Amino acid sequence: MKKVILSLVAFCILLGGLIFYSEFRTVNFVHAFLSDPEELSDKVNGVTIWGEGENGTVQTLATFNSSEEKYEEIIAALNEWEVKRTLFSKQDSSQDMYQINLSNIEKPIDPYDILITSDGILNIHGREYKLVSGPSIEELIDIAK
Repeated sequence: MKKVILSLVAFCILLGGLIFYSEFRTVNFVHAFLSDPEELSDKVNGVTIWGEGENGTVQTLATFNSSEEKYEEIIAALNEWEVKRTLFSKQDSSQDMYQINLSNIEKPIDPYDILITSDGILNIHGREYKLVSGPSIEELIDIAK
């Protein structure tokens, strides 16, 4: 009986470790909100980047739809991003805050909204991620200009 209980406990610990590892490994940014990163061009037809204006208001920093030249550059830059899920990191409100809005072709009323701070902490579907590699949000905005 004792062996059975120990075996079950060991199995649960092993299973928990596998789940934890797969959830908190480094992944492509697009994979964090789409199951297949290759579907990005099929599901998104526009990108808007919002940021804080001069007097604390939110302003549009860049807007592109799929027919514009810069759109492909922005999508390529987003595909370069690698993110890692973090457990206890929270977005620091003292950092510059941005929002990336990806227009959803299938559900135009329900876009993909990603919050990101200047220090690279992202909020995707209520989960916190850290930008591990790829251009920073400021570099992405420079590409957009």
